[in-house]
Amino acid sequence: MLITLNLVGWVWRWDAIFPNRLTASDMLIDTASLVALVSSRICHDLISPFTALTTALDVLDDDHGADMREQAMDLIRTSSGQARVKLEFMRTAFGSATIGTGDADMGEIRSLSENFFQTQKPSLLWSLSLPNIPVAGARLLMHLLLVALDCLPRGGEVVVSGGQEDEKLILSVCATGPRAAIKPAVRASLAGDTPEGGFDVRSIQPYLVFLTASGSRAELAARESDERVEIIVRMMTT
Repeated sequence: MLITLNLVGWVWRWDAIFPNRLTASDMLIDTASLVALVSSRICHDLISPFTALTTALDVLDDDHGADMREQAMDLIRTSSGQARVKLEFMRTAFGSATIGTGDADMGEIRSLSENFFQTQKPSLLWSLSLPNIPVAGARLLMHLLLVALDCLPRGGEVVVSGGQEDEKLILSVCATGPRAAIKPAVRASLAGDTPEGGFDVRSIQPYLVFLTASGSRAELAARESDERVEIIVRMMTT
């Protein structure tokens, strides 16, 4: 059975050393709703640069003078770059590159993450030196970066660290900043519970963290203190 996350101290949770994988009957949401909410979440995260591109193109369509035209071109260059790095990050975090077996190149994951954070308010400090980790670990890490961003409404810093301890991979994502906190709906989703009022486009993504952890023999823990949230993953590598 899964032990609910305790955000005052550390509580590890696992499903009896994960002897079984989750089945459709274990899901708290039907497959169609899960796909719809995940799709909506991805579109929500990607819409901003495309909206800016549309605005810039509208300016170019009208005669607003040389200065406005140059500003529109600058906006197109900036927004197209942001759209590209967001798409690349989302494609890996949500797509087939981080499912199945095998290892992920952490140099590539780091590059995708650092580029993605250039489009966000918080900064990213990468202190993880492992060259490769299981693809499930890479997927969990990228999704925990998204959770960390949701914990920092006024910006701050996200630190990625970890290492190998015997046969376990340890990954830590620590978010520090003004009013850093895990929202109640996110807390429930990470613990594998249905948020009050049901799942929405924000809480469905941390539920994917729970599903990925439950299917990959991973243990998940979190704790919260003044202006600091830390989430740690421990998973078997053999």
